[in-house]
Parts: sequence; C-alpha cells; structure tokens
Amino acid sequence: MPVRPASRSRLGARWALIVALAVIVVVVLIVVLTRSSSPTTGYDASFPQCSGSYPANPLFGIVGVNGGLANTANRCIGGELHWAREAPGQKRPAQPPLSLYIDTGNPGGHHVADWPSGGTTAAYGSCNGRLTDACSYIYGEQRASHSYRLVAALDVVAAESAPWWLDVELTSSWAGTYELNLAALHGFVAGLRSAGVTGPIGIYSTGAQWKDITGLTAQTTPAAFHGRLPDWVAGTEATLTQAQQNCTSGGFTGAAPTLAQYRIGPLDADLRCTAGR
Repeated sequence: MPVRPASRSRLGARWALIVALAVIVVVVLIVVLTRSSSPTTGYDASFPQCSGSYPANPLFGIVGVNGGLANTANRCIGGELHWAREAPGQKRPAQPPLSLYIDTGNPGGHHVADWPSGGTTAAYGSCNGRLTDACSYIYGEQRASHSYRLVAALDVVAAESAPWWLDVELTSSWAGTYELNLAALHGFVAGLRSAGVTGPIGIYSTGAQWKDITGLTAQTTPAAFHGRLPDWVAGTEATLTQAQQNCTSGGFTGAAPTLAQYRIGPLDADLRCTAGR
C-alpha cells in the first residue's frame, strides 16, 4: 500500500529528530573529551630526558640549556624547545609556554679550561686569570653568553624574550667566599642581558642553598641585585602539597615565588604560584 503524504512527513520529522540528537551527542562528547585532555601541569626537562620521552601534554615547559655544567650543551635542546613551544601556557597568572634555565657555578679553583685569563669589568676591575671577583664575573658573563647562543641558533625569538632562570645549587662547583660567588652570578645576569635577553631573569634554588652559596636571604637579596629577582623554588622530591606551601612561604629573593617544583613519578613538575609575578 502506498504511504500517505502525512505518514511520509511524520517519518521525515522523526529522522530529522534522530539526526539532531546524534549531532548534539557528538558535540557534547567533543566538549567533554577536549576539556578532559586540556593540560593542567607544567614541567621542566633537560639532558636527562634525552634518552626518553618528554612529559606529555604540558601546560608549559621549562627547558634546560646545558648538559649539567655551564660549559656544556643539552644535546636534545632542539626537540625540547619544540616540545615547550607547543604548550598553550597560562593566562592567569601569566605563564608563557616556554622558559629556559642554565647551569651556573664558580669553579675557578678547579682550573677549568674555559676560566678567563684576562679582561676588564666595570664593577670589579681587571682579571688576571686567578680566582678573583673580576675573573669570576667574566666567567659567569662568558658562560651565560655561550648558553644564549645555544638557544639563539635555534630560536632567536625565544632566546630574546623567554624568561631565563639561573640554576643555583650546591651540586655545582662554587668558590670559597660569598663575594666570589656573587661576582659570578652578577656576571651570569650581565652576560644574558648583553647577549640580548629582554625577558625576566630569575633564580632557581632554595632558601638554604641560596644562603649557603651567596650568604643572602630574602631580606638582603634585593639590595645585592639592585631589585627583586623572580624565584623558582626547587623541589625535585617535593609533593604537590609541599609545592603549594613553597608558593606561600618558600621565597628566598624577596619576591613572592613565581614557580615551585615538585615530583610526579619520574618527572619534574612545576606549579605556577598565584602571587608570583
């Protein structure tokens, strides 16, 4: 029997409703899946990650430029720069997709091959090749310029504008006086600036290590560096709860912490502190 026009109309309306519902279900699923896969965690990566995969789906990435010492290079820096650039970053509080960090130190007493043999500084006078303030400053300046060039050769925009962090830890070689170590760190800052860095330069350390190396505290650091340096609180064995606490009370440069590190399995994760600049 032929289908009446009215029946065809009802059948068409029913199919239209089914199609509309299917479209709605698909859209909802896409929204849910997109939200569930949105990154929520920042990570830092350097030469130890060269032999494995980088942290998946980062909110932001902090890339180590060196290979464990200030005069070495991270052999997979190109891949890690790409990994971090693909991250979305964060708007509030602001955190760019890509930041950089470099190893520091003052190994003048260990007769390193790249210790400066001469040169002049405005702040410390002439370097005579020995372990002096002037030579310490020039060492830091030259090593920082070297690190800048490693990044600029691959991404000059990132080298110029990304935040840079100075890794200041007791595991590096340091001189026997606060004055010598401070001279080297002033050189690292100056070397990045003279090379072309326009973004912020901060310190990665802890209050205890910062004081052991420089003799400075949160109260005295601003005067020694002519302003408040951003700080990233180290915590390779910290939990997320401890990182949250470090965001509140772990500052050591006189500024509210910008970042606090913690551990997720084998990965170094980083929390963007809400009060940090």
